[in-house]
Amino acid sequence: MELFERPGEERKRRVRRNRPVEAGQTLKGFVLLRKPECDFPRFIRNLKNDWDIEATALPNRGSIRFEADGLQISCFLIHAPLPGNEVKACCGVNPLWPEAEESLGGYQAHVVVSVSGVTDPLGGHVLFTQVLCSMLKQEDALALYMPPMTMSAEAYVTNAMLLKEGELPVQLWVFIGLYEEEQGISSYTVGLRNFGHDEIEVLRSRQDLVDVFELTFNIVGYIVDCGATLKDGETIGFSCDQRLPLKLSPGIAVEGQSIKIGY
Repeated sequence: MELFERPGEERKRRVRRNRPVEAGQTLKGFVLLRKPECDFPRFIRNLKNDWDIEATALPNRGSIRFEADGLQISCFLIHAPLPGNEVKACCGVNPLWPEAEESLGGYQAHVVVSVSGVTDPLGGHVLFTQVLCSMLKQEDALALYMPPMTMSAEAYVTNAMLLKEGELPVQLWVFIGLYEEEQGISSYTVGLRNFGHDEIEVLRSRQDLVDVFELTFNIVGYIVDCGATLKDGETIGFSCDQRLPLKLSPGIAVEGQSIKIGY
C-alpha cells in the first residue's frame, strides 16, 4: 500500500462512506460547563443557524431528545462534575493543550451528548460533531471531554467549522497520544475502532516527536478519509521509495490488537 503525500501537507478531506460498523453504535462526549446551567434554547438556534438541523423536541427537565438523519440525539445536563479524577488524569496526556488541567479546574457541571444508531461511521461522526459544536458555542461551555481527549470549546468549534469547507476534522474524532522513552518516541490512536479499523501505533521511533505525530496524523486521515485498511505484512509509504512495514499484534498503549508502523 502506498500513500504519496508528504507529512504535514494540507489537503481537502471530502466526505466519503467508511466501512460499516455494527448497528446501534453510540458516539458519546461530555461538554464541561463553568456553571450548572445549560442554554438549551441557544443550542437549538445554533443547530439551525450553523447546520440547518431542526431539533424536533423541546428541552424538558435539563434534557433534550430528538432525531436527525435517522439517528437519535440526546443531551442531558448533570449538575456535578464527572466522578473521580478521570478528567484530570486525561489532561496530562493531551499534548496539544498543555493548559487543560488549569483551565478546567473548578468546572461545575457537564452535559452528556450522544448520537446513537450509527451504522455509517463517517456520517455519524459528522452529525456528532455538528451537535457538539452547537452545544460548545454557549457561553458557559469550557471544553469537550471524550476520553482520553480533552479540547477547549474554542478549539473544538474552530475545527468543527472545517466541515463547512468540505474538510473532515479528523483531529476531533481520533485521539493521537505521544510518549517518550529512552529508546525513542511512540504514538498511538484512540478512535479508529469507531470507524471499523484497528488502532495504530508507532513504537520507539528514532525520528523526532513532530515527525512521529505528523506521520500518525496523516495515516489516520488516510484511513478515515479513504476508508483504507492497513493489513498485517504490508507496507505504507509517503514517497516512491519509502516502505514502512505494518504488523498486527497485541497493543502496547491501547487495548486489543493494533497495527504497528515501523518508522
